[in-house]
Amino acid sequence: MSTENTYRDRLSVETPESVAFAYDLAGIASRAAALFIDTVLVGLLIVAELLAATLVFSLMGEGVPDAAIIWIYATVLVLGFITAWSYFVLLEVLRNGRTVGKRALGIRVVRDDGGRVGLMDSIIRNVVRLIDMLPGYYAIGLVSVLFSAQNKRLGDMAAGTVVVRDTGELTLSEAGMAGTAREALVRQFFARRAGLTPDARYQVAAEVLRAWGEEPGYWDEPTIAGRLADLAGVRSQVDGSAVSL
Repeated sequence: MSTENTYRDRLSVETPESVAFAYDLAGIASRAAALFIDTVLVGLLIVAELLAATLVFSLMGEGVPDAAIIWIYATVLVLGFITAWSYFVLLEVLRNGRTVGKRALGIRVVRDDGGRVGLMDSIIRNVVRLIDMLPGYYAIGLVSVLFSAQNKRLGDMAAGTVVVRDTGELTLSEAGMAGTAREALVRQFFARRAGLTPDARYQVAAEVLRAWGEEPGYWDEPTIAGRLADLAGVRSQVDGSAVSL
């Protein structure tokens, strides 16, 4: 698997099967706006937890032991930390690299090889977020993005991830020949599908489906392939011997 920047705002990824993707890199403005939205949402969740703790106090009435008060506040602090940290990890893993803010701004996180972000990938990039935030509001992260050829903060460098634009547009090439029409992408996929590894099949199928403006969700690769056949109007070929699912 090889990657290169064809220019500063684009990341090209080529698989061992000679299938290449081109991703537009997300800029600082869109990433900052997405982070602002996510930060507000995390803040609202923590406020809701504080309100819940206040409700617990009110239900307990007067004469609450000091030890109970300390434990309740400690629980709220721990829960707030878990909320702030797990928000990014869970959404990036379960929603294919998209937090609420990233989805609103049309960006998402992918691995350097173009694959889906895994649990450990997301954990690493979000643990290192604590360093990116220093000494003020993401000052270190901002500097690292400015000086990175792939617009990466330190968390991305550590995890092997990159933030890209999620416009649904995809450039897929094979042996240097670019396919621009969505139907051509589907036909290219089916033409090479038998020779791809299972992981590469899913990766290519999912990205081609996104070029049609749809998300694979929890579909497996054969289901995605069937949907692509319907979208491109090649179901008869898929059902026949020319292309098999």
